[in-house]
Amino acid sequence: MRKICYTRCMEIYIEYAFLENFLYDGGLLALAFFASKEKVCWGRIGLSATLGGVFALLFPFLRLPLFLKNVLKLTMGALLCMLAFPVIKTRKEWGRYALTTIFFFIFSFGFGGVLLALFSTFPAEGEGYVIGKIPSVLVFFCFSLLLFACIFGIRWLQARKTVYQNLVLCRLYSSTQWKDARGFVDSGNLATKNNRPVCFVTPDLLFSLFEEEIFAKQGTHVCDEMKIVTMAGERIIPLYSGEIELEGRKIQVYFASGRNMIGRGYDVLLHGQILEEKGENL
Repeated sequence: MRKICYTRCMEIYIEYAFLENFLYDGGLLALAFFASKEKVCWGRIGLSATLGGVFALLFPFLRLPLFLKNVLKLTMGALLCMLAFPVIKTRKEWGRYALTTIFFFIFSFGFGGVLLALFSTFPAEGEGYVIGKIPSVLVFFCFSLLLFACIFGIRWLQARKTVYQNLVLCRLYSSTQWKDARGFVDSGNLATKNNRPVCFVTPDLLFSLFEEEIFAKQGTHVCDEMKIVTMAGERIIPLYSGEIELEGRKIQVYFASGRNMIGRGYDVLLHGQILEEKGENL
Protein backbone atom coordinates (compact mmCIF):
# COMPACT_ATOMS: atom_id res chain seq x y z
CA MET A 1 0.00 0.00 0.00
CA ARG A 2 1.55 3.27 -1.13
CA LYS A 3 1.28 6.51 0.75
CA ILE A 4 1.89 10.13 -0.07
CA CYS A 5 2.77 13.08 2.13
CA TYR A 6 0.95 16.35 1.55
CA THR A 7 2.70 18.19 4.39
CA ARG A 8 5.46 17.43 6.83
CA CYS A 9 2.98 16.30 9.47
CA MET A 10 0.22 14.56 7.49
CA GLU A 11 0.52 11.30 5.58
CA ILE A 12 -2.37 9.97 3.52
CA TYR A 13 -2.64 6.52 1.98
CA ILE A 14 -3.52 6.79 -1.70
CA GLU A 15 -5.97 3.88 -1.67
CA TYR A 16 -7.89 5.19 1.34
CA ALA A 17 -7.99 8.77 0.06
CA PHE A 18 -9.25 7.65 -3.34
CA LEU A 19 -11.88 5.33 -1.85
CA GLU A 20 -13.18 8.02 0.50
CA ASN A 21 -13.56 10.62 -2.23
CA PHE A 22 -15.02 8.04 -4.60
CA LEU A 23 -17.74 7.17 -2.08
CA TYR A 24 -18.44 10.78 -1.15
CA ASP A 25 -18.69 11.98 -4.76
CA GLY A 26 -20.78 8.96 -5.74
CA GLY A 27 -23.17 9.47 -2.82
CA LEU A 28 -23.57 13.19 -3.50
CA LEU A 29 -24.14 12.61 -7.21
CA ALA A 30 -26.77 9.94 -6.55
CA LEU A 31 -28.48 12.24 -4.05
CA ALA A 32 -28.49 15.13 -6.54
CA PHE A 33 -30.04 12.92 -9.23
CA PHE A 34 -32.62 11.66 -6.74
CA ALA A 35 -33.54 15.23 -5.75
CA SER A 36 -33.95 16.33 -9.37
CA LYS A 37 -35.99 13.18 -10.19
CA GLU A 38 -33.50 12.06 -12.81
CA LYS A 39 -32.81 8.40 -13.51
CA VAL A 40 -29.70 7.24 -11.69
CA CYS A 41 -27.21 5.46 -13.96
CA TRP A 42 -24.80 3.77 -11.56
CA GLY A 43 -22.24 3.09 -14.28
CA ARG A 44 -21.98 6.78 -15.18
CA ILE A 45 -21.96 7.79 -11.53
CA GLY A 46 -19.16 5.28 -10.87
CA LEU A 47 -17.12 6.73 -13.74
CA SER A 48 -17.73 10.28 -12.54
CA ALA A 49 -16.89 9.38 -8.93
CA THR A 50 -13.66 7.77 -10.13
CA LEU A 51 -12.64 11.01 -11.81
CA GLY A 52 -13.57 12.87 -8.63
CA GLY A 53 -11.37 10.56 -6.56
CA VAL A 54 -8.38 11.06 -8.87
CA PHE A 55 -8.91 14.83 -8.87
CA ALA A 56 -8.96 14.86 -5.05
CA LEU A 57 -5.55 13.13 -5.01
CA LEU A 58 -3.96 15.53 -7.50
CA PHE A 59 -5.54 18.77 -6.31
CA PRO A 60 -3.19 19.38 -3.30
CA PHE A 61 -0.19 19.33 -5.64
CA LEU A 62 -1.50 22.15 -7.83
CA ARG A 63 0.22 25.47 -7.33
CA LEU A 64 -2.48 27.94 -8.26
CA PRO A 65 -3.89 31.13 -6.75
CA LEU A 66 -6.79 30.58 -4.36
CA PHE A 67 -9.26 32.11 -6.81
CA LEU A 68 -8.26 29.74 -9.60
CA LYS A 69 -8.41 26.78 -7.23
CA ASN A 70 -11.98 27.63 -6.33
CA VAL A 71 -12.91 28.05 -10.00
CA LEU A 72 -11.31 24.68 -10.74
CA LYS A 73 -13.32 23.02 -7.97
CA LEU A 74 -16.58 24.43 -9.31
CA THR A 75 -15.70 23.44 -12.86
CA MET A 76 -14.85 19.92 -11.78
CA GLY A 77 -18.14 19.64 -9.91
CA ALA A 78 -20.07 20.63 -13.03
CA LEU A 79 -18.00 18.16 -15.07
CA LEU A 80 -18.75 15.32 -12.65
CA CYS A 81 -22.47 15.98 -13.02
CA MET A 82 -22.15 16.11 -16.81
CA LEU A 83 -20.34 12.76 -16.93
CA ALA A 84 -23.01 11.18 -14.74
CA PHE A 85 -25.83 12.68 -16.83
CA PRO A 86 -27.25 10.98 -19.96
CA VAL A 87 -26.69 12.56 -23.36
CA ILE A 88 -27.69 16.24 -23.26
CA LYS A 89 -29.19 17.60 -26.48
CA THR A 90 -32.36 19.59 -25.96
CA ARG A 91 -32.90 22.77 -23.97
CA LYS A 92 -35.03 20.83 -21.49
CA GLU A 93 -32.21 18.35 -20.92
CA TRP A 94 -29.77 21.20 -20.32
CA GLY A 95 -32.22 22.62 -17.79
CA ARG A 96 -32.46 19.26 -15.98
CA TYR A 97 -28.66 19.02 -15.99
CA ALA A 98 -28.36 22.53 -14.53
CA LEU A 99 -30.87 21.66 -11.79
CA THR A 100 -28.98 18.47 -10.93
CA THR A 101 -25.69 20.39 -10.81
CA ILE A 102 -27.20 22.98 -8.47
CA PHE A 103 -28.41 20.22 -6.15
CA PHE A 104 -24.94 18.63 -6.25
CA PHE A 105 -23.29 21.87 -5.12
CA ILE A 106 -25.95 22.50 -2.48
CA PHE A 107 -25.45 19.05 -0.96
CA SER A 108 -21.66 19.28 -1.26
CA PHE A 109 -21.44 22.59 0.59
CA GLY A 110 -24.20 21.59 3.00
CA PHE A 111 -22.62 18.28 3.96
CA GLY A 112 -19.21 19.91 4.26
CA GLY A 113 -20.56 22.63 6.51
CA VAL A 114 -22.44 20.20 8.76
CA LEU A 115 -19.49 17.83 9.10
CA LEU A 116 -17.09 20.68 9.76
CA ALA A 117 -19.37 22.13 12.43
CA LEU A 118 -19.84 18.68 13.96
CA PHE A 119 -16.18 17.74 14.18
CA SER A 120 -15.03 21.21 15.22
CA THR A 121 -16.54 20.39 18.61
CA PHE A 122 -13.79 17.84 19.20
CA PRO A 123 -10.94 18.97 21.47
CA ALA A 124 -8.03 20.72 19.80
CA GLU A 125 -4.57 19.21 19.42
CA GLY A 126 -3.02 18.26 22.73
CA GLU A 127 -6.43 17.67 24.31
CA GLY A 128 -7.35 14.48 22.48
CA TYR A 129 -8.67 14.40 18.93
CA VAL A 130 -7.22 16.58 16.22
CA ILE A 131 -9.72 17.86 13.66
CA GLY A 132 -7.47 16.78 10.80
CA LYS A 133 -7.17 13.30 12.29
CA ILE A 134 -10.79 12.37 12.91
CA PRO A 135 -11.18 8.62 12.16
CA SER A 136 -12.34 8.10 8.59
CA VAL A 137 -14.88 5.53 9.74
CA LEU A 138 -16.54 8.12 11.96
CA VAL A 139 -16.64 10.68 9.14
CA PHE A 140 -18.13 8.16 6.74
CA PHE A 141 -20.71 7.09 9.34
CA CYS A 142 -21.84 10.70 9.84
CA PHE A 143 -21.85 11.24 6.07
CA SER A 144 -24.08 8.18 5.64
CA LEU A 145 -26.49 9.43 8.29
CA LEU A 146 -26.77 12.77 6.51
CA LEU A 147 -27.27 10.99 3.19
CA PHE A 148 -30.15 8.86 4.45
CA ALA A 149 -31.67 11.82 6.29
CA CYS A 150 -31.67 13.81 3.03
CA ILE A 151 -33.23 10.92 1.11
CA PHE A 152 -35.98 10.67 3.71
CA GLY A 153 -36.53 14.44 3.63
CA ILE A 154 -36.64 14.55 -0.17
CA ARG A 155 -39.16 11.70 -0.27
CA TRP A 156 -41.32 13.51 2.26
CA LEU A 157 -41.19 16.78 0.32
CA GLN A 158 -41.95 15.06 -2.97
CA ALA A 159 -44.92 13.26 -1.40
CA ARG A 160 -46.24 16.53 0.03
CA LYS A 161 -45.84 18.21 -3.36
CA THR A 162 -47.81 15.40 -5.01
CA VAL A 163 -50.59 15.82 -2.46
CA TYR A 164 -50.86 19.58 -2.90
CA GLN A 165 -50.84 19.26 -6.68
CA ASN A 166 -53.86 16.96 -6.49
CA LEU A 167 -55.83 18.87 -3.85
CA VAL A 168 -59.25 20.23 -4.86
CA LEU A 169 -61.89 22.13 -2.91
CA CYS A 170 -65.16 20.27 -2.66
CA ARG A 171 -68.47 20.32 -0.79
CA LEU A 172 -69.97 17.21 0.77
CA TYR A 173 -73.72 16.76 1.21
CA SER A 174 -75.82 14.49 3.36
CA SER A 175 -79.61 14.70 3.42
CA THR A 176 -79.55 17.31 6.20
CA GLN A 177 -76.36 19.35 5.89
CA TRP A 178 -73.20 20.05 3.95
CA LYS A 179 -69.51 20.57 4.74
CA ASP A 180 -66.67 22.17 2.80
CA ALA A 181 -63.51 20.08 2.63
CA ARG A 182 -60.21 19.53 0.85
CA GLY A 183 -60.14 16.51 -1.39
CA PHE A 184 -57.22 14.52 -2.75
CA VAL A 185 -57.66 12.83 -6.11
CA ASP A 186 -56.08 9.41 -5.61
CA SER A 187 -55.50 7.51 -8.85
CA GLY A 188 -55.23 4.33 -6.77
CA ASN A 189 -58.74 4.68 -5.37
CA LEU A 190 -61.04 3.01 -7.89
CA ALA A 191 -63.58 1.70 -5.37
CA THR A 192 -67.17 1.71 -6.65
CA LYS A 193 -70.49 0.34 -5.44
CA ASN A 194 -73.59 0.09 -7.60
CA ASN A 195 -71.76 2.10 -10.28
CA ARG A 196 -71.23 4.99 -7.85
CA PRO A 197 -67.76 6.15 -6.70
CA VAL A 198 -66.75 5.56 -3.09
CA CYS A 199 -64.97 8.47 -1.39
CA PHE A 200 -63.21 8.02 1.94
CA VAL A 201 -63.49 10.82 4.52
CA THR A 202 -61.97 11.41 7.91
CA PRO A 203 -63.99 9.92 10.81
CA ASP A 204 -64.76 13.34 12.33
CA LEU A 205 -66.03 14.71 9.01
CA LEU A 206 -68.19 11.63 8.44
CA PHE A 207 -69.61 11.97 11.95
CA SER A 208 -70.41 15.66 11.45
CA LEU A 209 -72.23 14.93 8.17
CA PHE A 210 -74.35 12.11 9.55
CA GLU A 211 -74.43 13.14 13.19
CA GLU A 212 -78.23 13.13 13.54
CA GLU A 213 -78.62 9.65 12.12
CA ILE A 214 -75.79 8.24 14.23
CA PHE A 215 -77.19 9.65 17.46
CA ALA A 216 -80.73 8.62 16.58
CA LYS A 217 -79.41 5.13 15.71
CA GLN A 218 -81.77 5.08 12.77
CA GLY A 219 -79.17 4.03 10.26
CA THR A 220 -81.20 5.51 7.43
CA HIS A 221 -78.07 6.58 5.56
CA VAL A 222 -76.07 3.43 6.12
CA CYS A 223 -77.55 2.13 2.92
CA ASP A 224 -74.93 -0.40 1.89
CA GLU A 225 -71.71 -2.16 2.81
CA MET A 226 -68.48 -2.98 1.06
CA LYS A 227 -65.63 -5.38 1.76
CA ILE A 228 -62.11 -3.96 1.63
CA VAL A 229 -58.74 -5.64 2.02
CA THR A 230 -56.06 -4.02 4.19
CA MET A 231 -52.76 -5.15 5.67
CA ALA A 232 -54.72 -6.15 8.77
CA GLY A 233 -57.01 -8.37 6.69
CA GLU A 234 -60.48 -8.11 5.24
CA ARG A 235 -63.22 -6.04 6.85
CA ILE A 236 -66.68 -4.80 6.03
CA ILE A 237 -67.24 -1.03 6.05
CA PRO A 238 -70.57 0.82 6.00
CA LEU A 239 -71.35 3.15 3.11
CA TYR A 240 -73.27 6.41 3.47
CA SER A 241 -75.23 7.82 0.55
CA GLY A 242 -74.60 11.44 -0.32
CA GLU A 243 -73.39 13.91 -2.90
CA ILE A 244 -70.15 15.72 -3.57
CA GLU A 245 -69.86 18.99 -5.44
CA LEU A 246 -66.78 19.47 -7.61
CA GLU A 247 -66.15 22.21 -10.16
CA GLY A 248 -69.77 23.37 -9.95
CA ARG A 249 -71.43 19.99 -10.48
CA LYS A 250 -72.87 17.47 -8.04
CA ILE A 251 -72.06 13.78 -8.18
CA GLN A 252 -73.87 10.95 -6.41
CA VAL A 253 -71.35 9.08 -4.26
CA TYR A 254 -70.95 6.82 -1.27
CA PHE A 255 -68.99 8.03 1.75
CA ALA A 256 -66.93 5.70 3.89
CA SER A 257 -64.71 6.27 6.91
CA GLY A 258 -60.98 6.50 6.20
CA ARG A 259 -59.00 5.52 9.29
CA ASN A 260 -55.50 6.54 8.13
CA MET A 261 -56.15 10.03 6.76
CA ILE A 262 -55.54 12.20 9.81
CA GLY A 263 -52.59 14.56 9.36
CA ARG A 264 -52.27 14.05 5.60
CA GLY A 265 -53.39 17.54 4.61
CA TYR A 266 -56.78 16.59 3.17
CA ASP A 267 -60.20 15.48 4.41
CA VAL A 268 -61.53 13.42 1.51
CA LEU A 269 -59.86 10.71 -0.53
CA LEU A 270 -61.61 11.11 -3.85
CA HIS A 271 -62.20 8.47 -6.47
CA GLY A 272 -59.38 8.45 -9.04
CA GLN A 273 -61.71 9.12 -11.97
CA ILE A 274 -64.19 11.45 -10.32
CA LEU A 275 -62.94 14.51 -12.20
CA GLU A 276 -63.20 12.72 -15.53
CA GLU A 277 -66.83 11.77 -15.31
CA LYS A 278 -69.42 14.40 -16.20
CA GLY A 279 -72.13 13.63 -13.73
CA GLU A 280 -72.92 10.14 -15.01
CA ASN A 281 -72.42 7.13 -12.79
CA LEU A 282 -69.03 5.49 -12.95
